[in-house]
Amino acid sequence: MTVALTLAVLVLLVAGLSRVGNAVINTERARIVSQVGVLASVYGGETAAREATQLNNATLCGFSDPTPLNSAFEVCADVEGIQRLAHAVDTWSNPVPTLEP
Repeated sequence: MTVALTLAVLVLLVAGLSRVGNAVINTERARIVSQVGVLASVYGGETAAREATQLNNATLCGFSDPTPLNSAFEVCADVEGIQRLAHAVDTWSNPVPTLEP
């Protein structure tokens, strides 16, 4: 009886740890994929962001181009129900002041 009870507790413990581990992994995947997507969107727009997220087995759940009010690209990536948002700014498109005329 104690052996069966011990095995049952171990099975439940392993199942619980497995679910927690999957949640942690999917959270990090969503964070990384959103960052990859936003960097791709800086140079390729929404189509590049969508392609980058799809190549990483995720879904693009949000995208916004920079406007005068919002100067950053934003991409939201969804990995198995976990969503993360990333921001990026295209600093190469802004004119950089120089000392020469």
